[in-house]
Amino acid sequence: MFKNYKTDLSSYVFAMFALTGGFLEAFTFALHGGVFCNAQTGNLVMLVIDFVRADFAGGLRYLYSILAYIAGILISTLIPALFKKVNWPLVVTAVEIAVITALAFIPASAENWYTYVTVSFVCAIQYNTFTKLRGVALATTFCTNNIRQTVMHFFGGVRGKDRSEFKKSGTYAFIILCFAAGAAVGVLSADALGNYCILICAALLLPVLALFVADSSISVRRRAREHIEQHDVQITIDDIDGGRNG
Repeated sequence: MFKNYKTDLSSYVFAMFALTGGFLEAFTFALHGGVFCNAQTGNLVMLVIDFVRADFAGGLRYLYSILAYIAGILISTLIPALFKKVNWPLVVTAVEIAVITALAFIPASAENWYTYVTVSFVCAIQYNTFTKLRGVALATTFCTNNIRQTVMHFFGGVRGKDRSEFKKSGTYAFIILCFAAGAAVGVLSADALGNYCILICAALLLPVLALFVADSSISVRRRAREHIEQHDVQITIDDIDGGRNG
């Protein structure tokens, strides 16, 4: 993830996004209609239940969340494919901070779907962008597969006495703990601060954005320096060739 730092900061970045993921899950459930926005399994089940019971108005809130999630996945797949030079993790982090900050100031009288649809969209983009930590595929917005992988790699480590399997299991367990901590902070701060509590997520992600900006800036300067050095080498070669021809 980082090209210019001797110390790998990816673990910190994924920890902050897992904390944010857990926080947002608790936030929307506690304050905005009891809808889980980070993953859509529960929403799909509730949608079917409401529609079967002919409660179409109730089912729509889950449908909106699912559609927003689909849109987030599509955009986070399409844009990096079309614009390969875009620093997509940096863009995602900046947009997420901006959106989260805006959600904090939505009037209390506003319908809940404004918030949970937006959070579903943001979480889909986050999930589809930050997918691997040191070669380990994981999720920062839900824990089902993370729990499965934790157990499987731990079992693989015990059976094969393989330290690399234990390391992978520990990586998944670390992300799960961060997610759970974020959920705990989310529900406690929701009770105390109401809608403004979501600003805690923005605060968590600001250092991440600063790291991405710094890393990108270093990359730009390095490429510029390499271009100048290559240009100087080419001039020297041309001078030598010119002297020989002369």
